[in-house]
Amino acid sequence: MQFSTDVENMFTQEEIEEILKDEQNFYIEHAEKNWLNRYFKIKAMANETKVPSIISSISDMPHGSSNFKKSKTEMYALKTIQASEWLDILHLTIDSLSPIEQELIELKYLRRRNDGSRYSDEVIYPQLFVGKTRYYEIKKEALEILGRHLYGVFAERGFS
Repeated sequence: MQFSTDVENMFTQEEIEEILKDEQNFYIEHAEKNWLNRYFKIKAMANETKVPSIISSISDMPHGSSNFKKSKTEMYALKTIQASEWLDILHLTIDSLSPIEQELIELKYLRRRNDGSRYSDEVIYPQLFVGKTRYYEIKKEALEILGRHLYGVFAERGFS
């Protein structure tokens, strides 16, 4: 309790609200920019099967530990595994949301129209049987929760 009182004495209520709003916006932006906007690209990488070149190369550089290069086959396999892990983390985090938040994220970010674009908010909120104002409240809350959870994973595992 004392800490809370000390903080309230250091900052005005408006400053505290502004700090919290900035923090909320940071997590929302993180969820959208680093995870949801990259979903289809990462999904394609996870499902991609590449056949590496079978052409040999000869080099006069010694194969010391500092010059060690992984094979192309190994690099493709690692990228596919990393993309699959990234998708698993995203889906597990989405599964931790409430059912309406999960459906909103699914409809808004994980599905595309026939032309490849996202569905607009005006198309989605009637499908969720909520009003426009409530829809934006749910969306903001869901994105913040996702951003907070995924930021921890982002920092811990170094996803970029």
